[in-house]
Amino acid sequence: MGKVVKLEPKLKAAAGQGKPGGRRVAARGIGRPASIDRRRQPRRDKTALVLGGGGFTGGVYEIGALRALDLLAVNSTVNNFDVYVGTSAGSFIAALCANGVTPEEMMRVVTRKGTPAFKDIDISDLLRPNLLEFARKGATVPLKALSALKQIATSRGGVSAMDLALGLADVLPSGLYTGAGIEKYLDEVLAEPGRSNDFRKLDCELYLTATDLDTCERIVFGLEGMDDVPISTAVRASGALPMVYSPVEVGDRELIDGGIVSTTNLDLAIEAGAKLVIVINPIVPYVNDFASTVSTLRGKRPRRVSDMGFAQIGYQVFKLVAHQRLHELAKGWEARYPGVDIVLIEPEATDELMFQTSIMSFNSRVEIARHGFESVTRQLAGEYERYEAVAERHGLDISAKRVRQVVAHFDEEPGEVSAWRKILEGTTGALLRQAGSGLGEAGGELGAAHRRMGGPHEVGLAV
Repeated sequence: MGKVVKLEPKLKAAAGQGKPGGRRVAARGIGRPASIDRRRQPRRDKTALVLGGGGFTGGVYEIGALRALDLLAVNSTVNNFDVYVGTSAGSFIAALCANGVTPEEMMRVVTRKGTPAFKDIDISDLLRPNLLEFARKGATVPLKALSALKQIATSRGGVSAMDLALGLADVLPSGLYTGAGIEKYLDEVLAEPGRSNDFRKLDCELYLTATDLDTCERIVFGLEGMDDVPISTAVRASGALPMVYSPVEVGDRELIDGGIVSTTNLDLAIEAGAKLVIVINPIVPYVNDFASTVSTLRGKRPRRVSDMGFAQIGYQVFKLVAHQRLHELAKGWEARYPGVDIVLIEPEATDELMFQTSIMSFNSRVEIARHGFESVTRQLAGEYERYEAVAERHGLDISAKRVRQVVAHFDEEPGEVSAWRKILEGTTGALLRQAGSGLGEAGGELGAAHRRMGGPHEVGLAV
C-alpha cells in the first residue's frame, strides 16, 4: 500500500483497433491540450488520478480514500487533477470527480445525511432486473428441457450433472441486471448546472474503459473518436460486470466491464503525459493470518479462505490474478521508464473487512466508506516522508499536521456508525475543527486557505 514507482510515458494503441467494420480508434486523442483556464495557471507537472474497479464496495472505498487525500494539502482538492482514468466502479467516481463533485458531496449521498449536492442513489438504480431478457429466455425453457431429456436417454449414463447444468444455462439471460438504472441516474446528476455528460466539454481529460466482448479489445471512452458517447453510457459499459450486468451495446459493439483487461488501466494516464499519477486500487487478495478459528467435530482449527464460502473463493482467485498483473506491470515500468511517479494506494493484504464484504454489498456502504477514510488517513500519516519526497519532486505543497491530527482523533472518538456519519459528511475544515481546537499553525494555515479559496472545501491534495 502506498508504493511509489517511477515511470515514463510510452504511447501505445489503446482502443478499437481491429474489429472488421467497427469503429477504429487510435490513441491520438490522449493528452489533448489543457483548457484556456488551466493554461493561465502557473506551469506545473501534469497530474492524473486513476480509480480502479471493485464493485459497490470498491467504489465506496475510493470515496473514503479520496476524502482522506483531501486532508493532505493546502490550497487545492482532488477535483483539480488534469487527467482522470476510471475503470468499472472507478469510472463512476472518476466521472463525478471530473465534473467537480467533491468527496464530501459524495459522502453526503453515501451516508444519506445532511443536504445532498445531487440526487440520492437507490438500490433500484444500481440493480435493475433484466426482466425483458428473462422473459425472452424463459420462453425457450421447454425446448431446452426436452433437449436435455433426450440427451440423458441416448447417452446411457454418460451425462454428468455439470453437463445438464451447463446445457440449461443457455436459458439464462446475459446478465441478471441491466445497467440502465445507473446510466439514467448519472445522466440526471450530470445534467445539473456546472456539470456535463459530454467528454468534450470537460475542463480536464476523462478516460473510461470497457472491454469488447467479441474481440477482447480494450475500448477507451474519451479518446478522439469515442468521445461522442455520453459519459453516463460509458460508465454503464465500464461497470458491466459479466453475468451480473448484461453487456451494453455501443454502436456495433457489445461491451462489458473494463476491469477484464486491466483493473486500473493506469497506462492511459502515462500516455496522457502525467508525471504524477495517484492510483487507488481496491482489489487486493487476502493473505490469511490464520488468527481466526472455526469449530469442527474434532474441535477448533485455523480458519481457511475455503471456510468463508463459495463467493470468497471466487473473490480470492479474481483479486489474486488482477493484483499480480498490476504489480508485475508496475515493476517492469519502474525498471524501464524513469521519470513518472506513481503513488499506489490500496487496502492491506490482511484487510479482512474488504475481503469479507461482498463487492455488490449496498448495505455496507457507510462502514466501507469509514474504513477507506480511516485506513488511508493512517497510511498517509504513517508514511508521510515518502509522500513528501514525491510532492517535492513535482513542486507540490503538502502538510502532515492535518492527517496526524485526524489520526489522533480516530483513537478518541467512539467507533459507532452514527459518529462516523458526522465525520464523513462534513467538510475538511469541519473535520479538523472536530478533531480539536489545538491545531496551532495548521489551524491558522487552514483558515487562511479557506479565506483565499472562498468556499467550503478548504483543503485537499495539492495537484
